[in-house]
Amino acid sequence: MVTIKDIEQVLTMVRNKGLRVIIKFKKSRNMMALEKEIRALSPEGNYVAWASAFPAPPHQIIDAYGVASIEIYCGGELVRQVSDWRELVKELQLLNECR
Repeated sequence: MVTIKDIEQVLTMVRNKGLRVIIKFKKSRNMMALEKEIRALSPEGNYVAWASAFPAPPHQIIDAYGVASIEIYCGGELVRQVSDWRELVKELQLLNECR
């Protein structure tokens, strides 16, 4: 189970390292982006209002919808792809700052 504290911890690492994380879900075509803040993305990759994409807060969505894949980007380049939250945390701890 992912808690709000888990999300805050990951968001801090993402901000500090200048990365972008895209979470794709099993039960939704919409996606979640972790950058400077948490944003909702349409299936086409455009930013959309959170309330129109998801019916609950981010930590509840991750558990309820199930993670299909998680992509970590530096600039526009895909640097890692993982399949669950624990792997994401491990990878973020290992990655250097994005330049």
